[in-house]
Amino acid sequence: MKPYNHARARHLTAGAVCLLVFTLLTLGVAGVWNANPFDAATARQVSRWREPVLTDVMLVITSLGDSAYLIFIGLLIVATYAARRAWGAVGATVTAFLLLPLVVSTIKATLARVRPTAELYSGADAFSFPSGHAANAALIYGTMILMAFTSLKGAAKWVATTALVLLIVLIAFSRIYIGAHWPSDALAGLALGAGVLTVLSWALSRTPPMPSPGRTTPLLLACFTLTAPLYAWYALPFARTFYTALT
Repeated sequence: MKPYNHARARHLTAGAVCLLVFTLLTLGVAGVWNANPFDAATARQVSRWREPVLTDVMLVITSLGDSAYLIFIGLLIVATYAARRAWGAVGATVTAFLLLPLVVSTIKATLARVRPTAELYSGADAFSFPSGHAANAALIYGTMILMAFTSLKGAAKWVATTALVLLIVLIAFSRIYIGAHWPSDALAGLALGAGVLTVLSWALSRTPPMPSPGRTTPLLLACFTLTAPLYAWYALPFARTFYTALT
């Protein structure tokens, strides 16, 4: 009898939970059950919390889920693996990072769910389900969590992973707060991104052992820490006029 593989069991369990949550929410949007009452009630409650200072905070947070910034962070992640000559990890991350946006766009175009704030985007992005910001943030920042958790030690590991988990959750919440998505869109985005992250984590566990990370992961986290405020500052004036639900 083969020994029990705990890592494989964890990946299977996490993947199954993500798939179940995403499937249930998709069925609710598709009409098998009605997700609209939950979405409308939750969105209405969240809209009551809007006030100027919190709104600016949410706009700053949501900007860190913009595709432009996530592409930049994704390239840094790939470069970090390449610097370690971990070519299997490079291939796995590039595949996941390219595949997820295609899946999100396909689902959006198929279900064609209207956003809470209509005419916010164009093309497939004009549709609401699932949230691309939430999905891609879960994958990109989730990959950084994997890197931090396996490379850092002591308090630094827990501070970095906790901060990144909080950022992912807040990005999803910000999409509801600013009127860009329904709650089920954000939850489905998180589930989809986390599901792809689980597959990526499994793939990384099966690649040849990586060389010692050295300073590459701390350097990646330092780049993120320095560039995130700069991008948010750059994006904030545009975001204030773009998200019309807040005006």
